[in-house]
Amino acid sequence: MLTNKKLIGLRLCEHDSNISYFDGEKVHYLKSERFYNIKHHAYDNFWKWKEDLKEIFNVNLKEIDEIAIIVDPWRHNLPLNNEEFYPAIEYEHFPFEGKVYRLNHHLAHALSCWPLQNKRPEYEIVIDGFGDENNAWTVIKNDKIFQKGYLNFNGSLGQSMGTTAVNLGITSNPYDLAGKLMGLQSYGEIDKKFFNKINFNIYSVNQLFDFNNYIKYKNNYLLANLKKLDWIRTVHEKVSEILINFFEQITDKNYDATISYSGGVAQNVIWNTVLKNKFKNLIIPPHCNDEGLSLGALEYLRIKNKMPKFKLNNFPYIQSDESPIDTPSKETIIETAKNLKKGKIVAWYQNNGEIGPRALGNRSLLFNPLIEDGKNIINKIKKREDYRPFGASILKEYVKEYFDTEIDNPYMLYVGKTTKNNLKSITHVDGTCRYQSVDKNNKVYYNLIKEFYRITKCPILLNTSFNINGKPIMSNIKDAKFFFENSEIDMLIIGNKFYTK
Repeated sequence: MLTNKKLIGLRLCEHDSNISYFDGEKVHYLKSERFYNIKHHAYDNFWKWKEDLKEIFNVNLKEIDEIAIIVDPWRHNLPLNNEEFYPAIEYEHFPFEGKVYRLNHHLAHALSCWPLQNKRPEYEIVIDGFGDENNAWTVIKNDKIFQKGYLNFNGSLGQSMGTTAVNLGITSNPYDLAGKLMGLQSYGEIDKKFFNKINFNIYSVNQLFDFNNYIKYKNNYLLANLKKLDWIRTVHEKVSEILINFFEQITDKNYDATISYSGGVAQNVIWNTVLKNKFKNLIIPPHCNDEGLSLGALEYLRIKNKMPKFKLNNFPYIQSDESPIDTPSKETIIETAKNLKKGKIVAWYQNNGEIGPRALGNRSLLFNPLIEDGKNIINKIKKREDYRPFGASILKEYVKEYFDTEIDNPYMLYVGKTTKNNLKSITHVDGTCRYQSVDKNNKVYYNLIKEFYRITKCPILLNTSFNINGKPIMSNIKDAKFFFENSEIDMLIIGNKFYTK
């Protein structure tokens, strides 16, 4: 049995293409949007990725033993007559001399959780817009499909959130609509009587998001239309209850069960928090959306070939992007913290970028959260919608003091209610904050927050991704400098080098 095979995992679908490459020793990862500076970039052919792989990793495809892909065949004008398969099929449509396997979309999601677990959990739950053959959710138990739901028959949480966002007037790239609606719905009020009348479940999501239900409840179209935010806030709240019931049904109310949860819907931090408070051993990766699929494809090939567990150094900071040549010195960290205290806007570019859609301290815009109008100040740079909240990073040891939660949250996947009234810039209208708990594993970022705490007595920084609305997170130094020079950012720190205006 060979253990030094060279393997490739590919996501070649409608959006968010990504590549994972095992070189015989370690795993390399690339999300193509960072390379092309096009958010949600997707390859529209079967050959361009080969050129990028050669350029970035110097890969000779003749040395690759096997490839596993997740593909949307309609994007590439391929036959649609073989969409119900598990776990994988040999794929003759893909131009490669060696073995190519097309992996079940939702299985790839489930397998992508491997960096966070020593072995596969008993329950693997995937919920997204849809995967293969309109499959909206899948439960995998002991490596077998336990239950499935379909867009056509049951509806889709991901698709329904996107459609509702459009109906409420949100304009965006279609793959960002659900996330923006998550922020907007908090401005509504929960209609308790309507909440109690909602009698739908995971099998009838298409009916749950039907606005006609609210019109009938109000018995007047105009009155219902004037309360659309209350309607979506109530429906959104109901989904939390529906998901709890669904997870309870799957696990027979075993709240100690280990569950991996992935798919685009697992980016909803409000629903995640409700689930995590109930199921303590819930595992959600920072790449729970489609940008983790190639990692799942790679894991499928590892299991198939009975190879040892892969090495993935410095997770989740694994983007194959341009990293600085050095790291900030103690003096640089002290100077940065002083400027943050003064209210300076700091762009922080360190090491390699994070996998996933949220900045976790390596590609971040940072600001003093004690400045009351901080949200408006940062929005001038980000050009984001005013209703959307900003997240924050906090020293792990102070989470319980500043938020009403006990959830360790290194990947910004949950929210907590803020318990201090001087953190308005990071507190959403519903009183919550999407926080990141930072420990010494990210030594440089931890030391920066710790120094800021030393001089302000506040162990928190406002942290948002180093990008402009509609663009990917920064992935090369040239773009970082250009953004800095043409924005209202006060300081840029790349490695140990300061740039000021």
